[in-house]
This record gives sequence, structure tokens and C-alpha cells, in this order.
Amino acid sequence: MTRSWFSVAPANARRSKPFGRLGGDPLRPGDIFLADENIPETIPEQPTDAVLAGYKRVTRDLFTQILTTFQTLLPPEKAAQFGAISEELKTLVMDKLDAVAQNATAPARDTRRNRFLLRLVLSRLSHLFAGNKAILPRSLTEGIDTYLKKAFGPIIYEELNNEADQILWNLHTGDDRELWDSINKNPPVRRFVDTIFIRILFRFENFANGKKTFITIVDRTMQDKSNVSFNEDHFYAVFEAMFSDLWNEAQNEGQRVRWDFLFGDGTSARIIEILKLGLARLLKRRAGGSMLAGKRAAAARREDAGR
Repeated sequence: MTRSWFSVAPANARRSKPFGRLGGDPLRPGDIFLADENIPETIPEQPTDAVLAGYKRVTRDLFTQILTTFQTLLPPEKAAQFGAISEELKTLVMDKLDAVAQNATAPARDTRRNRFLLRLVLSRLSHLFAGNKAILPRSLTEGIDTYLKKAFGPIIYEELNNEADQILWNLHTGDDRELWDSINKNPPVRRFVDTIFIRILFRFENFANGKKTFITIVDRTMQDKSNVSFNEDHFYAVFEAMFSDLWNEAQNEGQRVRWDFLFGDGTSARIIEILKLGLARLLKRRAGGSMLAGKRAAAARREDAGR
């Protein structure tokens, strides 16, 4: 009989290293432990399909057990919310494992291109500095990168850069439109991308100071690179391009519940408050457009009634 890597210890279990506890302490009924001798010391340099499938199966079983155990520790209301998204979490993990298997024998990456976070962010902004409708020079790219490094510091910047690296590498897309088409067609990836943009968004929680800092850093860089100023109008154009999709998602109750569960109670309310400030101009334009459309529709109805 094959022994699982991850199991609930029976009452007469031998001493082992329990999950989440220091090894050597006596096991209590219900403790979860890892059976050390069943975990391979290393992964083969060229893993076979069978080996990769085995790792995926075991990881799936481990993760399922963790989710189940964690859910039992939650209050009933939180447990219900967790149960509603647990399948999505499982899907995300399975997709990541598939990506690992796909990349196991993939060619080496081009290490000359290593600003992956910047690439992901600029995929939302490229229309502002490229093409016939560009309103800013390409030095905006250096301004954005400088801001991200200063706003997060080297450790968090590198963490976000690695996350963006995984997204871009797994999608294998070319231009920005293809990239976002691929992101939007893959809900787990889309949630992962949203997490990155939410972490950037929270730099504007004190909106006045956040806006001032952003404009100051980007303006200084653009002045140095191309002698062009970056002003408040430019800021709002950048903010709208980066975060308008989050506003659309925030209108969905299920998305708000998911944000609150993943990032803590009240997260969705914080996101909405920041977006209301940063997207004020956009929302006003949309409201004006809706009002104009309503007036035209009313006029058309009156005209039809008079015929």
C-alpha cells in the first residue's frame, strides 16, 4: 500500500515531524505530519512525465488537505466564504504546477531582459507613449520604473518582479493586446495579475501624498531623460490606464468578497475609496456620457410618441 506524503496522524503514530510544529514534540490526535522518508531528496535534472505527474498528484493531495484543515479552524461565516473560493485556489495551484511541468525542459530565458514588473505595468500604458495618440515621450518608461523601485524598495520590487516574470514567461505572448487577451482568458492568472496591481494601488492610500510622490519622481526622471515635464493631467491619464479595470471588477460582489478574504476584511472598501479618488475624472466622464445618452433616448421616445 502506497503511503501518502501528507496524512493525519492516527493515535498510535510513530514520532515524526508534525506540520506546523517543532520536530520531536509528541503528536496529538489530529496532528498533521510529513512522512520524511517518502519525500524525494532531489528532483531529477530531466524529470520524466511520470515524475512530474507524481509531483503534481502529491502536491494536489497536500494542498487539498491543507485547505480542508484550515477551513475547519475558521468561524462558520469565514469557513463558508473560504469554501466558496477553495476550488479557485485549487485551480490556481494546478495551473502553476502545469506551468512548472511545461517549463521543465524549456530553453533558458534571455537574462538581458529582466524588468518584468515594468513590462507588465507598461502593457497598460503603452498607448500613452507609443503610436499616433501618444501624449508622453518614451522616457515615461524610465520614470515608471524609477517610481516602482523607490516606492517598494529593492526587496519588494524584486519580489513583484519575479511574480511578473512568471506571468510573462508562462503566457508566451508578444504585443500588449495579446498579453491582456491571454490574461483575461485565464481567471487564475488574472487574479494573480490583479494582486500585483492592487499592491501598487495601495501606495496611493494616502492619495494626496501618493500622487505628489508619483508626480515628483516621474517628472524628475523625465526631465533628466527628455526635458519633458510630467504634470497632474498626465498622472490621471496614467492612473486611469493602470487601474480602471480594477474599478470594473470592484462592481462585482463576488470579487469584493474574494479580495476581503485574500487580503483581509475591509480590503475591497479600501480599494474602492482609492479608485474613486484616482478615477474621479474618468467616472465623471462616464456619468456625463450616460446622462447624455439618457437625454437622447428620452428625446427619441418623445419624438416617437408625437408621431
